[in-house]
Amino acid sequence: MNQTAARVRAYNIETPDRLLDAAERLFAQRNYQTVTLKEIAAEANANVGQIAYHFGKKETLVRETIQRRAGELNQERIALLEQYEELVGRDNVEVEPLVRALILPYYNRLDDPEGQWRHFATFVGRSVWDGTLSLYMSESFDDVAKLYIAAFMRAIPGLGHGAAIRGFHFLMAVMHAATVQDARVQGLHQGAGADFSWASYKESVVPYISAGFKALATERTG
Repeated sequence: MNQTAARVRAYNIETPDRLLDAAERLFAQRNYQTVTLKEIAAEANANVGQIAYHFGKKETLVRETIQRRAGELNQERIALLEQYEELVGRDNVEVEPLVRALILPYYNRLDDPEGQWRHFATFVGRSVWDGTLSLYMSESFDDVAKLYIAAFMRAIPGLGHGAAIRGFHFLMAVMHAATVQDARVQGLHQGAGADFSWASYKESVVPYISAGFKALATERTG
């Protein structure tokens, strides 16, 4: 095999996903800003040259780590919203089904036994309000967010635009926080003899967020 053929084989089509998977795993373990390209390459059983070939620099790798998952989530969230509006009519939507359509595509993927989505959720949940990462999250998710914000306004009489955005912000905070394994919260649960299972969080978060949206409508600040 000549050098050119060997190089093409080394940079095969499977490599980008291997690198992104490896980045997610390491980003879930500690602050993504401290993870080096060398560490990512070693985790992926690759080399730094492959990262440079596929992504150019670390910032692009981080962005692609988010956008890869965003594309899959956005597609399902849009489909669920369109199906629901077609079923009941755009002006007859209700809060809880909207919250479910937004959150459950994300949460259901965290039950994947391979655990790769769980690495992504831990990474994002820990870093989502970081200034740089917020920019990447906005590029990846804001178009769909605006569709849901408009739907929440139709679902709740008196919910102004500003209040709907604030409610969406709270929704994102709860959604991401509930996916991160927090030793302090776990200790509080254990001290109270309460259930700390993921299933219990998953069941309670939708009605909790739905009630919050309804409460915001009474403020009339939007």
